[in-house]
Amino acid sequence: MPTKTTRVRRQRSGVRQASQDKKVTPKATGRMGLASAAGPTTTNGKASGLRVRMYRVGFGDFFLVTVPSAAGPKHILIDCGVHGKDVHSIEAAVSHMAQETNKHLSLIIVTHRHADHVTGFSKCKDVFKQFAVDRIWMSWYENPADKGAVAIQANITSVALQLRHALAARNDNASQQYLNMVSNITDGMAASGGDQNPGAFEMLRNFPGKPPIDYYKAGDVPTLPPDLVAAGLAIQILGPPDNRDMISKTSKKSQEYLAPPANSGGRGSVKSFASAFRVQPDEYKNSVFELLPRELIESRVASVQPDLLAAQAAIANSMINNQSLVTLFTFKGKTLLFAGDAQWGNWANFLFGSMTSTKLKAESADLLGKLDFYKVGHHGSTNATPKDALAAMRSGCVAMCSTAIGAYNEVPRDALITAIDQRTQNQLARSDQVAAGDAAPDKAAGVLPAKTFKASTVTVGTNKCGYIDYVV
Repeated sequence: MPTKTTRVRRQRSGVRQASQDKKVTPKATGRMGLASAAGPTTTNGKASGLRVRMYRVGFGDFFLVTVPSAAGPKHILIDCGVHGKDVHSIEAAVSHMAQETNKHLSLIIVTHRHADHVTGFSKCKDVFKQFAVDRIWMSWYENPADKGAVAIQANITSVALQLRHALAARNDNASQQYLNMVSNITDGMAASGGDQNPGAFEMLRNFPGKPPIDYYKAGDVPTLPPDLVAAGLAIQILGPPDNRDMISKTSKKSQEYLAPPANSGGRGSVKSFASAFRVQPDEYKNSVFELLPRELIESRVASVQPDLLAAQAAIANSMINNQSLVTLFTFKGKTLLFAGDAQWGNWANFLFGSMTSTKLKAESADLLGKLDFYKVGHHGSTNATPKDALAAMRSGCVAMCSTAIGAYNEVPRDALITAIDQRTQNQLARSDQVAAGDAAPDKAAGVLPAKTFKASTVTVGTNKCGYIDYVV
C-alpha cells in the first residue's frame, strides 16, 4: 500500500508530464493538431469511452463531451463563457475545440444566461460562425414564445441594470463582487443592456443553417440529434422545474456546508437583543462616548449591517443560476450529471419533489447512488451542491469543478470542496489545476489526481489552451 507521500509524488509527476506545452499550428496539423485530441480511449482501434473535457478559462464553464460512435466521435458543447478572473485563454480554447470537432457540434447545451456560461459565443463569434450545429438546448426560461418566462427574465434584467448603475456609483472594493454579479446577468444578453458581450444569444440563435432550439423543463423528454441516438447516448432533463416559487428559493442553510449554528434561526444571524436592552440613541449617557465619538460608533455599526443593494444583487444573480438546465447523461451503463449552476429550489424539485419534504425520492436516491460523474454546481459555491445530494452520490464517483479562487467570496467553498474530495475518494479535478492563458496552475487548488485525469496545456497561435480530460 503506497503512502500518502508516495501518492502525492506520483500525482505531481503525472501533472508535470501531462502539462508540458505542445505546439499546435492549425494550418499545418489539420483537424486535430495533437495526439491527445484524437478522442476517447480506444480498444482494438475503436473508440470505447465517453470523454469529458474541461477547458480552463477562468471563472466560467466550458465543457466538451465527446461520444464515440461507429461513424466517428460526436461532440456536445456544454456552455462556453468566462466572467471574472479571466485567464485570457477562451479564444485559444475555442480555436482548439474547432480543430477537435472539425467545426461540427451535434448538440450545444446552454444551461443558463449568465455571462460566465455564454460569452464565448460572442467573444469568439467569428470562429463559431464557421461551425455546423445540429441542435441547441436551453432552459424553458429562454423560450421567447413563453410570455411568463419573458416577463420573469425582463424583470430580473431590469433589476440588474438598476443595481449595476447604483453599485458602479459606489466605486469601492466592497461593492465590486456584487457589481460583478449583476454584470454577469447583463453582459451575457443581447438587447438587454449588456455592453461587454451583447451578441452571445444573437450568435446562439443564428448559427449557420439555423439549427432547431429546444426549451426544456424538468421531466421533458428531449429530442436528441440522430447521431447521438445511434451512438447509444441518452439524456434526461432533471431541471429546472416549471415552478416560479421553487426558482425563487435559492438557498437553504441546513443544506449548505458551513451552515449557521442550529440556534441561529437558520438565517445566518444572531437573534435580536431583548427589548430591555434596546433604547434610542438619545437615551445613552454622555459617558458612553468618552472613548469614541458617537458618530464613529454609529458609522462602524452601520458598516456591518446587511446591505440592501448587495442582497438584491445576490438574489437576482441566484435566480438566474436557479434556472439552470440540469441534464443526466447515460452511456453504456454509465451516468453523468451536469448541474449547471442549479441552486436550492432546482435541486429540491429533483431531490424531494417539493421544498418542504425532507425524504429523498426513491428514483433520485437510486440515480445518485449509481452516479459515475458529477459536474460540480456553480463553481463550488456552497448553495449549489446540497448536503443531501452529495451524501446520496455513489462513493468513488468522479467530479470536475470549473472554478477560480478570488472571483467571489468563499467560492469555491473550502468545506464543500473537501467534502466532494472525500466523497469521490480523491477523484476531484479543478480547472485551476492546469496552466492556461497567462495563468499557471494555482498552488492553492492542490494537485490534480493524475491517475484519474489527464491535464494538457497546448499552444494555439500565440496563446496557451489548458484542459483536463476524464474518460468514463
